[in-house]
Amino acid sequence: MTKIKKTKTVYILGAGFSVEANAPTQEKLVSEIFRIHKTRPNVFNENKFEEFEKFLTKTLGIPTELQETIPLEDIFTPLDSCIADNMSFRDLSVTQLKQKRNLIFELIGMALQHILELSQKKYIDNFADYLVNESKKRLNHNYRKTDLVSVISTNWDILLDNSIYNSIKKSNDLGVVDYCCYISSYDKNDETVKPGLEILGKGGYNVKLLKLHGSLNWLQCPRCQRIYVKFNQKIAMNPFSTVNKPSCLHCDKNFGKYKSHLLNANLIMPTFLKDLSNPQYKIIWQNAGIELSEAKKIVFIGYSLPQADFEMRQLLSRMVDKDTEIEVVNWKNPNKPEIYDNLVSGFKQFFGREIQDYEKGTSNYVKELNFRNE
Repeated sequence: MTKIKKTKTVYILGAGFSVEANAPTQEKLVSEIFRIHKTRPNVFNENKFEEFEKFLTKTLGIPTELQETIPLEDIFTPLDSCIADNMSFRDLSVTQLKQKRNLIFELIGMALQHILELSQKKYIDNFADYLVNESKKRLNHNYRKTDLVSVISTNWDILLDNSIYNSIKKSNDLGVVDYCCYISSYDKNDETVKPGLEILGKGGYNVKLLKLHGSLNWLQCPRCQRIYVKFNQKIAMNPFSTVNKPSCLHCDKNFGKYKSHLLNANLIMPTFLKDLSNPQYKIIWQNAGIELSEAKKIVFIGYSLPQADFEMRQLLSRMVDKDTEIEVVNWKNPNKPEIYDNLVSGFKQFFGREIQDYEKGTSNYVKELNFRNE
């Protein structure tokens, strides 16, 4: 059978996508926690920060001078492994491990919240406008013939999510951010949060954003597994934020009100042992594979294809067609050009063919992207 002619571009975003908006890369999150504590000590609860330092020193045995540079994988891998196997870790019981994990997540979330308050994200708004304009071509039940773009993101931050959502609201057309999984609105009467398929059936359009590791604006019911979504607010920081921790509206209606219906954050942490057994993540990863298989071109923006991200490497190896065009977008530091050159070489080696690369950074790429599509 002759292969169909593909027209879709899939954008794969890593932490580097948000760097120009002042978001830290994953490897700098721990150092950012220490920096914020030194420069803005009121951001964190002092007792919780001291508990974190004690965990690094006493439990992990990390010398003080090396604590700011410890990779997150070396923190979360032993925690998640022992929790999954119901084993203690050194001086901590399983219950204590869960508490430490929540503590570290809280500090990371508060650090991100503080940093992103100062974000300069005009280029992200422009990228969102581009995605919305391309996706709007699916209006009026044209989705069977037109499916031009989608985004696969490894990031938790919601800079792009919010920009897409706000761009859709400005357009006054019937459209939604489509996370390609089973979602409900966090706010009971919010009609702007709907499944993509429902909106397509009504003649609208969906902007596909598949977040492989979860999102700071998601909470999940532990009983029915629905994901609740709220834009322009990091509700995954519950119970650390000012948002009241809610119960699942659907389970409360179906079974009565129980504590087992309280919504929880369920982000996939940086670890060498990622647990992808959650049914919602299975759906997202499956749909990501479908998007990759349908792509004429895949553009990696701020993503380095790390060896530790073997689930993603396996997905790409399995689902990307040999004829698919590959482009890598990053910034080439003139003082350290070998970092960029090694990055591009890694992609060439992985895909086994020549690739396109763009060395001027994300914001410049977005400017040229919009120019090419005017």
